Amino acid sequence: MNREEFKSTLKEILDNNNIGTMATIRDNKPMSRYMYFYNDGLTLYTYTRKDTYKIDDLEENPYAHILLGYEEREDKGESYVEILGKASLPEEVSPDVDEMLAKLGNLYQKLKGEDDLQAIKIDIETVRIMNDEDAEPETVEL
Repeated sequence: MNREEFKSTLKEILDNNNIGTMATIRDNKPMSRYMYFYNDGLTLYTYTRKDTYKIDDLEENPYAHILLGYEEREDKGESYVEILGKASLPEEVSPDVDEMLAKLGNLYQKLKGEDDLQAIKIDIETVRIMNDEDAEPETVEL
């Protein structure tokens, strides 16, 4: 798969899969949790409350490992992505949290209007597309 095909397949997986895991490091041990992600092209975003371990983890070590995908579809198989990214904690992002939450329906409506939410921006550094029926897994640096 050439680089443009890879990016196109990656973007399709990111566009169609919003719930995944994000692992951080705490006390030299991996800690993983489910998160809701949205993407702007090949950049990922998520939100969390400010007073959480994941914020502390990312302030100490900004690297995160993310799994997204693995949803069986008729003609697409069970492709998923393994992402290594560098996280930052921006003050403002677009779309903002209320706009993002509006897309989620009832799943995250309890967070709407919260004033202690922190955006997490993940700049993808390396990614592997796994279980692609048309190609062997390969790691690509972005």
